Amino acid sequence: MLTDATADLTWALILDVVRRVSEGDRVMRRRAFPGWSPLYMPGGEVTGATLGLYGCGRIGQAVARRARGFEMPVLYHQRRRLDSGLERELNAAFVGFDDLLARSDILSIHAPLTEETRHRFALREFRAMKRTGYLINTSRGPIVKEEDLVAALREPLLAGAGLDVYEREPALAAGLETVESAVLAPHLGSATLATRTRMAHIAVDNVLAVLAGHRPPACVNPEVF
Repeated sequence: MLTDATADLTWALILDVVRRVSEGDRVMRRRAFPGWSPLYMPGGEVTGATLGLYGCGRIGQAVARRARGFEMPVLYHQRRRLDSGLERELNAAFVGFDDLLARSDILSIHAPLTEETRHRFALREFRAMKRTGYLINTSRGPIVKEEDLVAALREPLLAGAGLDVYEREPALAAGLETVESAVLAPHLGSATLATRTRMAHIAVDNVLAVLAGHRPPACVNPEVF
């Protein structure tokens, strides 16, 4: 359930930032829409675009499955390659990190935060991406060096970014809130009523199991029990 909720939110950010929905919403609320014209607020393409995944675990795979409806080829990079059958199912190709940066039209982060991944996306990486590319992060905020992302969006080195997590959450890097090409969500990845209810039930089940002298069903460190 958490996997699907986060994958759905990832796609909400992709569609929003590429098609400039939140930016357009702000225009309408300011009553600043001048009327339709052929070149007014053009966005990017989603259908047929190349989706890059930094991390292709449960959530990354769920995002890739949704990409099939948009006829998107998928590239992914992580420490271990998936088996060939799963790659075929996801229409996903394993590539090196620099190749992922260079070829992705939309690059979505789905990796855990480790010393290796902290600030994995900084100015060097943004310079290596397409200027028409988009960065999406629904994973862990510190994987992106946020002040560098602000600089990259202002230059612009990237066409836009969609974020649900932040480096020093709940604070934002200086100036991020003023960047029109950034869509900012307040950590909504698991925020469906059904998912949050299930999360609460899991926590209660674990507490009751420990109090009863049993191993908790969702044990993070099984060696303790």
